[in-house]
Amino acid sequence: MSSGIKALLLTQGLLLTLQLLTVQAKAAQLQSTQTQGSGLSPDLPPFALTLQQTKAWTPHGATASKANISQVPLAQRLPAPLNSSLTMNPQAQALNLQAQVLYAPDGMNNFGNYLQPQPKANLYSFSNWSQIDILNWFAGTADLSVQIPARPWVETAHKNGVKVLGSVFLGIAEWGGNPDTVEKLLEQDAQGNFIMADQLLRIAGYYGFDGWLVNQETDLTVVKDAQNQLVMAANGKPQRDKVRGQQLAAKMLAFMQYLTAKAPAGIEIHWYDAMIADGTVRWQNELNANNQAYLKTDAQAGGKAGSHAIFLNYWWNGAMVQQSVKRAEAQGLSRYQLFFGADLWPERDAQQAFVQTQWLRDLFDQNVTDGHKALTSIALFAPNVNFNFAGDKTTPAYSTFAKDPQDIRRFYQTEQRLFTGDDLNVAVPDPAKRWPGLGAYLSAKTVLTRLPFVSSFNTGQGLYWFEQGERQPAPFLNAAKDATATATNSGWSDISQQDILPTWQFALQGSAAAASTLQYDFNHGWSGGSSLLLQVRKAGDLTIPLYQFALTLPATAQLQLQLQTDAPGAVVLLLQTEKSVHRFPLGDVAQPQQWQAQTIDLSALQGQQLQRLSLELPTSRPAKLQFRLGQIALTDATARDSAAADLAAQGVKP
Repeated sequence: MSSGIKALLLTQGLLLTLQLLTVQAKAAQLQSTQTQGSGLSPDLPPFALTLQQTKAWTPHGATASKANISQVPLAQRLPAPLNSSLTMNPQAQALNLQAQVLYAPDGMNNFGNYLQPQPKANLYSFSNWSQIDILNWFAGTADLSVQIPARPWVETAHKNGVKVLGSVFLGIAEWGGNPDTVEKLLEQDAQGNFIMADQLLRIAGYYGFDGWLVNQETDLTVVKDAQNQLVMAANGKPQRDKVRGQQLAAKMLAFMQYLTAKAPAGIEIHWYDAMIADGTVRWQNELNANNQAYLKTDAQAGGKAGSHAIFLNYWWNGAMVQQSVKRAEAQGLSRYQLFFGADLWPERDAQQAFVQTQWLRDLFDQNVTDGHKALTSIALFAPNVNFNFAGDKTTPAYSTFAKDPQDIRRFYQTEQRLFTGDDLNVAVPDPAKRWPGLGAYLSAKTVLTRLPFVSSFNTGQGLYWFEQGERQPAPFLNAAKDATATATNSGWSDISQQDILPTWQFALQGSAAAASTLQYDFNHGWSGGSSLLLQVRKAGDLTIPLYQFALTLPATAQLQLQLQTDAPGAVVLLLQTEKSVHRFPLGDVAQPQQWQAQTIDLSALQGQQLQRLSLELPTSRPAKLQFRLGQIALTDATARDSAAADLAAQGVKP
């Protein structure tokens, strides 16, 4: 056997061994947390706490859980503009890198409160991490005010360089909110310290997430009886205690200033635009004199800021955006501390997903040459329209995935549409009156700055579980409890197992783009729950950027792929460095249903900075073809050999 074949087999064997060990390690970790129970826990610790539980919380108490501690640090991110050769003017680009996107699915307590893999495919998930900057665990009830993110979500967000904020929710009075509850939040000790603020910071530090959104929507002037019902005045309107309301509101501001001042580096505190200084709830929908105290630095309060950022309510227009930017900068604030909210839920008709488009244009300066300058940051509320919007008289459901796991394709495509536009292609501008997608305005970001990089395009859920291309019972599901987990019926969800997915989902360039589709395939996979499927239906050129990198290739760099193709050599792997472009035809034999491995030696690129990995289809190819990519593994052979030695020392044979 030649040394080259031996090296190839070693590479393949080691990769498979590492994958198996990873699965086994996760299974062991998850088995140790079985006491947490299976299934979702929408309204239970460690995820949901009353204020009484929050005050009593300790790391060793009954409401804490070591299993919810994130072990993944926040990854460094770099900009990944799709059309790097056509980059907008440098000033606009620099400003856009400061603009952030906050993503706030409505009801994360109902979607993601789990610590171990779940035996069903159709749980809520998210895949376009490169397009957002902050995930807000938006949740809460009138009683369960403190909502803590689940570890699997935090770890996956951090792996992608995205921060995660928990929520402090104080409900609307008509829906159970009570000034007495807010007063409990604002309790101080004898030294004037806000007890709950200190607890919130301890909780975030213990679990490893990145801060809090404080959503105070309780009218502090209303009066409630012992049954938490509104006390009505003789005129039929709620009775009010304006003095108490104003006092509590002043204390709420002091609480926010204390919380923000004590937050350690890296912890963010956000305020939702609802309550104003007299204690009433009046959404301002812009930065103005009524709410700026909750953001700007207060000299009278010892130079303390009310928060790091403000989530502005949804009923705004372009003029209000412009006025808010001027006010922020006049106060010495960054315009990007303003997160203008977009409520995407169709039945509320504010910034209805895919229908209302002017709001997106209002958030960008259209008079910039070569691009759009972001005026503020953006907060996307209720983007979970792809999951649990059942449809109404004017808008049909975007997917039925919550009830039917077989509708998984529409679930993913609706999320992609939010960022790519109506044509599901971020590389092609949509017509003026169509939904353009956020990706038309803000560039993606990448965390791919070091080796190794391995992705099996596993989204963290699947209709089946695949190992080495074969359907297998998911090894981490408890067979005794989950009797349906067989090789032919093993639907599962665990976002912590999600790979780093393509930087752009998806971008197709060239004359064949409109007649081509790229999607996750949940019926075939190499490792995990899915693969990447390309189907082309006409002749013409096609380029598909997949990943943006920023890493220097060592002399021993290797690229290994698992693929299926019915047209060997028709699909080309394209690697772009700062010096040149390199092409490698893919596939040796026509095996559209059989996996084949291919290893590419990159030693000739030693010292070059890898910038982009794409697929390319030249014009000289079959007009119709199908290509499936099951895994990409970019590794350093020296480090791989060292890892093999470590495994051997542990008695593991690759």
